[in-house]
Amino acid sequence: MSFRRVLMALLPVAAITAVAVATGAGAAPTYKVGQATPNAAISKCGMGTGKKATGTPIKLGGIDMLIPGVDFTTVGKTAAAYFSCVNDNGGINGHPIQYTLYDEALNPAQEAALARKLIQSDKVVGVAGNTSFAECGTNWKYYKSKGYVVIGAGVQAECYSTPSFAEVNSGPRYSNVGAAQALIAAGAKKLAIASPDTISAYADGGPALVAQKAGIPVKIFPTHLPVTDATSQLIQMYQFAGDGGGILIDFTPDTAPAFMKAAEAQGIVSKVLWGSSTPIANTFMAGQFSPAFDGHLWIDNEFSNVDPSVGPDSALMFAVLKKYAPSIAPQAFAQMGFLVGKFATTALLSIKGPITAKSYNAAVVALKNQKTDILCKPYYVGNLPYHIPNNTNIIVDYKNGDVVVKKGCTPFQAVDKAIAQTRVWEKKYHLNG
Repeated sequence: MSFRRVLMALLPVAAITAVAVATGAGAAPTYKVGQATPNAAISKCGMGTGKKATGTPIKLGGIDMLIPGVDFTTVGKTAAAYFSCVNDNGGINGHPIQYTLYDEALNPAQEAALARKLIQSDKVVGVAGNTSFAECGTNWKYYKSKGYVVIGAGVQAECYSTPSFAEVNSGPRYSNVGAAQALIAAGAKKLAIASPDTISAYADGGPALVAQKAGIPVKIFPTHLPVTDATSQLIQMYQFAGDGGGILIDFTPDTAPAFMKAAEAQGIVSKVLWGSSTPIANTFMAGQFSPAFDGHLWIDNEFSNVDPSVGPDSALMFAVLKKYAPSIAPQAFAQMGFLVGKFATTALLSIKGPITAKSYNAAVVALKNQKTDILCKPYYVGNLPYHIPNNTNIIVDYKNGDVVVKKGCTPFQAVDKAIAQTRVWEKKYHLNG
């Protein structure tokens, strides 16, 4: 669905959730965005009462990275938009969520200081929405010492190997694994991989293992951000991969277009198989390139296709963005933030008695079988030494400015023992089904 048609598709959602519907002699009540309605196709924000919460605020907070070439603040900003919708729909039993979001610039000292500010000075009961190249590694021990479990969107290894984080996304390593296995299944005989140099060892190590297990040559190209000469690097990757080989790029929409436009300029789009991690799986990105890429992309998407017709939560996300964060285009980072808000709210609403740091984080740990049309499988946390709940993804491609599903929900290859163990826990503790 093109970006223009996506916005047009949102109109029925707005009509149902924000406009009175005439019914013969009179008119039905006006339903606000996120309010519970008789229409099962529409999800709701929290309690869905349509009434603004006015009680004592419940404090949550998050930390997002913002550096040249990478803007992760979309995750926290979308979570904030969801919480605003919750606050307009009854809050948490009448209490609004007060969400504080801090930006960090890939500075460990700053990351550590902000975590302590949130917990010790701001007195948040929970931390949610964190996304960074390094914050998980900096703060996981501190969060563990304080009994906090962060619902966020992970990037580095510690986000998926420590008890302090329960990420809604798969992260670059496993998204790259999904893309690599799709490229190899499509016939790639060599694989060139590029990620930001700050996360390359972790993010590119997974797809490299996929290539090695398949017996094909692989080469990693750690990339310093911001990229100043995408063309030169792309030519090097093409020289390694060769005609019919695979090139896998792992960049956000701030950086990926430079490589894709360089491929168009060099006339090599159709000469290789193109793989990517999740961030470019949206119509905003698809609309920037010529149809030359159509049919030549294997993008691992950690979430459902970005389309309001997918289901109730997808429809609500579009409505929430339109009302509360109109500057944010529907995209994977918005899906991450929406899910962070949804699951943190679910944890808050499950608490019986006073909402404290102890009761909130216990409620987070208790989350399981959280179904949503945005994920292939239900989300969960559980009392586990690490959490990788999002381990089944789809593969998408571009077509005439749209994003189309190329392959449905598929578990990514268990190149790490942690994935095999995760799937054992899922069955043993009935975490997602």
